[in-house]
Amino acid sequence: MKNKVNIAELKSGTNNITFISQGHSLAANLYLPEDFDAAKKHPTVIFSGPFNQVKEQTGAVYGRKLADKGYVALVFDHIGYGDSEGEIRNFENGFVKMESIRDGISFLGTLPFVDRNRLFGLGICASGGYMSIVATTDKRLNAIATVSGMMDNTASYFGVMTKEQILPLFQMANAARQKAYETGAVDYYDALGLASLDLEQLDKDSAQYEGYDFYMTERAGSQTYRNFSHEVPKFLMESAPLTSAIALAPYLYTPYLGIYGEKALKDTGPLTVAYYNAASEPKNLYEVSGASHVSLYDIDKDVDRAVGKMDEFFKRHGN
Repeated sequence: MKNKVNIAELKSGTNNITFISQGHSLAANLYLPEDFDAAKKHPTVIFSGPFNQVKEQTGAVYGRKLADKGYVALVFDHIGYGDSEGEIRNFENGFVKMESIRDGISFLGTLPFVDRNRLFGLGICASGGYMSIVATTDKRLNAIATVSGMMDNTASYFGVMTKEQILPLFQMANAARQKAYETGAVDYYDALGLASLDLEQLDKDSAQYEGYDFYMTERAGSQTYRNFSHEVPKFLMESAPLTSAIALAPYLYTPYLGIYGEKALKDTGPLTVAYYNAASEPKNLYEVSGASHVSLYDIDKDVDRAVGKMDEFFKRHGN
């Protein structure tokens, strides 16, 4: 088992490749700029996406736009996702995903056209937290950016749920893990509650409504991306509350850009602001006017401004 990339066959645009993480072959798209020359060094971004996404969703949007700005961009399916190997499917385990990010960085370091002095990380939503935690100790990344970042899962669970509310979730997760261990059968559930939402009772500007519109329709759901599932193993709840990027923010020591939508200030935006406030210097914060949490996934006018700002930031902090 080995990385599969034939440098002589690479071309501008989208290239389907694989690389190895934790003994698994991961499917990836390597986006290359129009003026790509394998004999030259190029600024490079490793991308990790929102909760349970596959590479064809938000990653494809950012991969293409970063390539248009002159970057090499690596977008991949984490272990157990999409076209990648992994027996437990769609397992949003931040600790496993962080290992794949680190292995992706290692893989990029083997490519002769990747400029190691201009290697950057981009994490969106759940991966905003994962990428920030990785960057705390992985100094191969020269700077990182997060978009609509979920930067403190610990607070998002323990900070809003009582003991009486959260213990049954842990017990459900423990029972599901025991069953999987004994029988090999993995029980799945709709962790975000998307299928059961009463849309008529929701504010159309709410993150929940936006999530439904993105994940449960042809916009970006399984109707369009067959490898995507909004369901996760029930034992997800054992690991999900344990990741807090904010707790490590003072020790980042890597240049940080936090991007959030103006409309997200009533839901997820404050997590990015809180991380920024706690993070070490150098750092920058950018509010995308008129944008929301989910519009920064795939709406061109919002994504373009986010990519434009991170391009400025990365150019400033590449050695």
